[in-house]
Amino acid sequence: MSMEKLRSAATSSAVLLAVAIVTAACGSNAVSPGDSEEPGAPSESSGGEPGSGGTLSVGTESDIFSLDPSQGYDVISWPAERLMFETLLGYDEGTELVPQLAEEMPEVSDDGLTYTFTLRDDVSFINGDGSVHREMTAEDVAYSINRILNPNLTPTPSPVAGAFFWIIEGGQEVIDGEADEATGIEVVDERTISFTLVQPDPTFLNVLAMPFGSVVPADLADDDTAAFSEAPVGTGPYYLESWTVGEQAVFVRHESYWGTPAPTDRVEFRFGIDGNTAAQQVEANQLDIMADPVPSGVVNSLRESYPDRIITVGQVAVSYLAMDTSPPDGGPLGVLEVRQAMNHAIDKENILQLLRGRGEVAHCIYPTLLPGHDPDCMPYDHDPERARELLEEAGFGDGFSTTLYTDTAEDSTAIAQAIQQDLAEIGIEVEIITQDFDTLLGTISTPHEAPLVYIGWFQDFPDPSDFYDPILSCAAAVEGGANSSWWCDEEVDAFAAEAKVEADPERRLEMYQDLQERVMGQAPWVPLVYPAQDTFISERVVGFKAHPVWFIDLAKYAVSD
Repeated sequence: MSMEKLRSAATSSAVLLAVAIVTAACGSNAVSPGDSEEPGAPSESSGGEPGSGGTLSVGTESDIFSLDPSQGYDVISWPAERLMFETLLGYDEGTELVPQLAEEMPEVSDDGLTYTFTLRDDVSFINGDGSVHREMTAEDVAYSINRILNPNLTPTPSPVAGAFFWIIEGGQEVIDGEADEATGIEVVDERTISFTLVQPDPTFLNVLAMPFGSVVPADLADDDTAAFSEAPVGTGPYYLESWTVGEQAVFVRHESYWGTPAPTDRVEFRFGIDGNTAAQQVEANQLDIMADPVPSGVVNSLRESYPDRIITVGQVAVSYLAMDTSPPDGGPLGVLEVRQAMNHAIDKENILQLLRGRGEVAHCIYPTLLPGHDPDCMPYDHDPERARELLEEAGFGDGFSTTLYTDTAEDSTAIAQAIQQDLAEIGIEVEIITQDFDTLLGTISTPHEAPLVYIGWFQDFPDPSDFYDPILSCAAAVEGGANSSWWCDEEVDAFAAEAKVEADPERRLEMYQDLQERVMGQAPWVPLVYPAQDTFISERVVGFKAHPVWFIDLAKYAVSD
């Protein structure tokens, strides 16, 4: 999911090693997942009775990118989407998959290719005025997944069709425009649907649990994703009352929800609030949750003053500098030695200090809390002299000029400036362009629009495949996709496909470590930090608990008077 989620989403057998790992967190006020609970029920730790009321407010500098689940792929859109939309499977308070819109976990064929789901019979779609649209059926589920595959969605196809959903039999034909529906999606009856895969995939159930797998009404969600984003209709505990771009979005709890009602009457997103202002508003209890990281300049004082209101969580995430490896003009970033030089030039310890030590230095792709992380993967040390030698070897001894894009957050700007200074020392002149996060996502998903991007990736689910398929594969190097380095190596792609379906868990992780070394040898990124995030909450928030997959789970939090 991008922090670009872009992110960025655990488990079937693929996460066999993840449960104990991803629940770890760092920091003195770290949190960890609790026990399982029934889908749709508010957390017992919320402290509020179901339906107890009140408005939960969330502040962020950026706007929602999209409320169409085929499009939104970032840490602002997903929490908003999940208020309104649901998937066949969800997660308990940890990383175990549990039924959501499905009545129970699916039946799986002996060959591991076919998954058959029985749907709940009490689920309805809710209109934007809170009224019931109609009941959900298996036809809606089939339509929703085929819609993800649809190459004719406007303004762009889904960013993950080729990375995640091609595995369904006939899915690639839909992506290629050769068919309207995947042959592997079968509506058995009104409440039964099956998915047949082209090969076993231990992460398929995790894919269905991503917000991309949300069920939308077949009669309302057409090819125009912008229109559906403005008037979304789902099965979740809230519906969208209003959305004023750049100002706020308001979600209202409805009483026809199939599960236990959410604990608050309303969830209100407030946009355009910079980090320092948001921190001041939370401190004064005028805002309930900071959706953005607490600015480095104030985090230590807030930790001292409000130790119970700063929640620090180690994230299954990586922040990095993506480099356009295939510039159409054949520019310097397309030269391997140049990208390797930039890996040697950037002082990552300095960047970690700018973040007040929140996280760990990243030398490779896989975060510390991810299965497959290799602490010995360290191909590029900080060596400006070696960086200058590589530039000379590449024919760019006199340096060159380029442009770096990032978002407007205070920490992002400071880190971009640090990168700018480090690259200047080896003769690379960098212009920094900052954009609101939702605008940035559009820029960097447009081919070759941004030569350099400082961005981050938060897990979609805790498996190493999620740190390759959606952000480094050839399938993701398309307009609207999340491969912002525009790197594509078909041989590495083929090896990644082998690693994904390897049945032996130990061998599988070894293959992913090998994959990581192959990618780093091509240097499409400069990995920078495996971040930890501080979230600041008001006194009104009762029992805030960070989720190991979703991080923020707004439908579970209550507010007090």
